[in-house]
Amino acid sequence: MDPVRTLDTGIASGVVTVLVDEPGGGSSTIQTPAAEFEAADRGVAIGRRFIPWHRVRRYEWDLPPKEFAEEHRVSARVRLVLDDVNGTAEEHVVSADGFETGAFAVTMLLDDVVDTDHGTVMVRRVGIPWHHVREYERIPADAHADRAMAPERPDA
Repeated sequence: MDPVRTLDTGIASGVVTVLVDEPGGGSSTIQTPAAEFEAADRGVAIGRRFIPWHRVRRYEWDLPPKEFAEEHRVSARVRLVLDDVNGTAEEHVVSADGFETGAFAVTMLLDDVVDTDHGTVMVRRVGIPWHHVREYERIPADAHADRAMAPERPDA
């Protein structure tokens, strides 16, 4: 058995951090071992405690570091616009390979820290309940190439 992954959820072992909206305003943070966390159809289970989706702002956990690759390949991306804690827009552009939509939340992979000494990148998986998603847009890999090569007039 691989000690870095749990068998049933695929969540990396370690700590999951859940940001929860509190009644009356404000928010709190709950940290729990990944083995005690589960995203379900009506909210998240943290051990024996259950928090409904309408109170969950986001959940996240660190994945094992990956090797830094200086590839400059053009890949499809997703632009994701969220409501942040203050209700203003928070925008992320992520690789389409690191973005998933589910029935209750979207998840994205965010590269956090580059360790140049070891040639690794720290990756964080972030889940956002749908009620905090303003919109998302899929951006094709060739989006920039199309604009650069398009003629100014259709009859040109």
